[in-house]
Amino acid sequence: MVKFRAKTILFFVLLSLTSIFAQEPKNTITSGGWSLGIGGVSVHDEYLSPLVYTGTLFRADYESMRFISDSNNKVSLQRTLMVSGGMTDNEAKTNSIFYLALRPGIGVHYHFRPVTNLKILVGGVWDVFFASKYSFNNGNNPYSADISTQLNASAIAQYTMNIKKFQVIFRYSTRSPLAGVMFVPEYGSSYYEMFTLGKLGNAIHFASLNNSFAWNSSLSADLMFKRMILRLSYTHDYEKHHANSLHFESMQNVFSIGTVINFSTFDRGKRKAPASYNDINK
Repeated sequence: MVKFRAKTILFFVLLSLTSIFAQEPKNTITSGGWSLGIGGVSVHDEYLSPLVYTGTLFRADYESMRFISDSNNKVSLQRTLMVSGGMTDNEAKTNSIFYLALRPGIGVHYHFRPVTNLKILVGGVWDVFFASKYSFNNGNNPYSADISTQLNASAIAQYTMNIKKFQVIFRYSTRSPLAGVMFVPEYGSSYYEMFTLGKLGNAIHFASLNNSFAWNSSLSADLMFKRMILRLSYTHDYEKHHANSLHFESMQNVFSIGTVINFSTFDRGKRKAPASYNDINK
């Protein structure tokens, strides 16, 4: 039964990654943004230590968004990827934990346009989260991992402001998980026993608001220069979950700078762009 559940989780992880990086259809209109940032991170992992560890974090984000077809301006497809890493220390500086996290995701949103220049997007995002933590002073069990896949409620508010001929797009996005599956080992169980010998025990859990909570939000401003789009953003990610009498919690606060590229592909470059088409930014 345990092996079946582990294989099921692996299947959904691979399926989600395949969906995220699947090929685009023939005619697409896509806005893609890349950002690099630095900030702070706090980690509380009772499998490794009862103490809270804090430190500096480096983070990279990618996001692309397009309508599901070139004749639709109501429903969009979003793809995201977050990679972050940093070194953390406990308050007494007696031990350090190296932290590395990865989160790919794919979502669908419906677009509302209540007033001019304002757009509200409501939908859902399915993501896969993996965080790796290594404690330098733990002899027996120095490693811990957060592994989960969840369905998130998602909302985005976007407002376009024109200052004379200069345009700025402000955007606030937020999402929070509703349900999914997560991996939480029992205290004292070694990863060698779990993944080499197959003794997972009670390590696979259903994740819901009862035992897992997260609030991921971002505030950004896209500065529309003539030759480039500059993105300035602040991101706050807070997550906590518990199972097997163990508590896990992490928080990231990151300031980022990046660029946005709006690009179109029509019949994979075999024909010219039509006279008019939907713009994902409007």
